[in-house]
Amino acid sequence: MHGMVDRALRMTVVLAGVLFVQGCAAAEDTQQPAASIAVSPAQPGGEAGGPIEFSYRVTRVPGAALSDDHWVFVHLVDDAGTLLWTDDHRPPVPPSRWGAEPTTYRRTMFVPRTASTGRVQVEAGLYVPPDGPRVRLTGTEKGDRSYAVAAFDVRPASNGVFVAFGEGWHGAERTPQEPLRDWRWSAGEGHLSFRHPGRDAVLWLELDQPVAVVGPQRLEVRDGPTLLATVAITPGARQVVRVALPGGLAAGSLVELDLTVQPTFVPAAVPALRSQDARELGVRVFNVYVGSAAAGPSDSPK
Repeated sequence: MHGMVDRALRMTVVLAGVLFVQGCAAAEDTQQPAASIAVSPAQPGGEAGGPIEFSYRVTRVPGAALSDDHWVFVHLVDDAGTLLWTDDHRPPVPPSRWGAEPTTYRRTMFVPRTASTGRVQVEAGLYVPPDGPRVRLTGTEKGDRSYAVAAFDVRPASNGVFVAFGEGWHGAERTPQEPLRDWRWSAGEGHLSFRHPGRDAVLWLELDQPVAVVGPQRLEVRDGPTLLATVAITPGARQVVRVALPGGLAAGSLVELDLTVQPTFVPAAVPALRSQDARELGVRVFNVYVGSAAAGPSDSPK
């Protein structure tokens, strides 16, 4: 008898929990959509390791409250819904300034070098990082206020240009949450080398400086004594940079570039970071790619 009472009590608690969750979900579903997000890839597909550009079109429902703290989350998933990689970002125009007329911007994403080939689904939404609430949007919801916005195909890598990291780079790092996405910290000066493809080409760099206390930095890219580019690095913002490579070189000619960052910092020497990391750090580089000069522009809002 006592066991039957216990089982009945447990069933009652479970049922109450289910009803509570369903009630909460129903309450959330009554919230009116606050905005819409449309995403369009510039190409029908991209190759493993290469860049692919997306156009974003965002609008805010009149009267809807959005703050500057809202980010756009972008999740790349397979047909089974398994998360492959992400491209969450702060939109270049703050959501509080979105209007009923569309706001558009472009953003370049890099397909992980180890990504499997096949169809990839793009889901997007709005949230307050790191784990804040998501916003209800218009569109096709895939669950948990994540919305289907696009799809593209991943092709095998066809680019034969291998970029080698020489002196001045720390080892590759990654997080368990994104096993296909890694990065390297540069020191004060990092060296890259590769064989020139023998045509007009550009060096693509995806980088950021996540430590706000470091302040603005300057990156210079040089081919020997020749300055190829100077880039202003703003803390907190991921940047995609395109650097035109010297022309007139025969295919297979060795190109050796120096990437110099000023200022650098040592985390252990910055009290606010409370770190024991004694490395000299410059910027965090996620992707380096040598591609055609005919490829699209770097990220920019409209």
